[in-house]
Amino acid sequence: MRFMKTLKAWLQAARLPSQSYIFIPLLLGQAIYFSIHNTLDWISFFIIQTFGIFNQLYIVFANDFADLEGDRLNQTYTIFSGGSRVLADGKLKPEQIRNAAILMAIFCFLISIALSIRSGNPFIILLSIFAVLLLQMYSYPPLRLSYNGGGEFLQMLGVGIVLPIYGFLGQSGTYGDFKFALLLPLLGINLACAMATSLPDKPSDALIGKKTMAVTWGLGFAKCAIILLELAVLFGFAFLQTDLHFRIDALLWILPFLMICFSLLGIKALPGEFLLSVFVFFSIAFNLSIQVILIVNYFFYQYPA
Repeated sequence: MRFMKTLKAWLQAARLPSQSYIFIPLLLGQAIYFSIHNTLDWISFFIIQTFGIFNQLYIVFANDFADLEGDRLNQTYTIFSGGSRVLADGKLKPEQIRNAAILMAIFCFLISIALSIRSGNPFIILLSIFAVLLLQMYSYPPLRLSYNGGGEFLQMLGVGIVLPIYGFLGQSGTYGDFKFALLLPLLGINLACAMATSLPDKPSDALIGKKTMAVTWGLGFAKCAIILLELAVLFGFAFLQTDLHFRIDALLWILPFLMICFSLLGIKALPGEFLLSVFVFFSIAFNLSIQVILIVNYFFYQYPA
């Protein structure tokens, strides 16, 4: 019984649904490689996605340890925000989560060394170091940008640049082949998603002096910025397909547009209200739907390098 209780606590700490934030960008990078070379190294694929598992676990564990003070004060947490709650509710000890985070970071490095050897690209190791350092800069001194302002931009860089390039280079891709035109819209949707997931935590973030965009700008301004970012990305994909070498049925873009429309149900909602979770959910769904559409098309269509 005690074992099952501990196992359940660790599964809660792992926040497994958030694996999608890491899995999909890594897969997108590999889909871009496939669209150029029409092949995948399946051993490298396994290594890359395993790196993603360890990277996500490192992020959630390290954030739980760093945000314990704020999580204890947080009364408006949701399934999308506010940490896993295992420390705030006393289900695990802080040193257990801290040690688990360190272990996951070590696994990230080891996996990346193996992938670097297989692909012949030492830059992969530097990317893994940068991925770990982004979280350090986000949650820990001396920068602690999630508290001092700019944390959303670090999330944007990690998910919008580091992970897709990691996936691409891990398949023995070369820098010149990567579709760098994609980075701008990827940065846009990931910034919007990072802003959205911080909205429910605004009251506790304000209490501990955490300068998220929702705290600094206010909920209304942050929500409008999220919607505008999403519309800008959707407009860019719809009207700049030639520049980005897309070949995609325009009807497929209805899905992410609907995500924006549904999110408007929570445009006036406050932290603690169900409709704010609706806003956050559809903001996340918009992000993931865009990336999944890209993945499907890069795997099924071939594009000029």
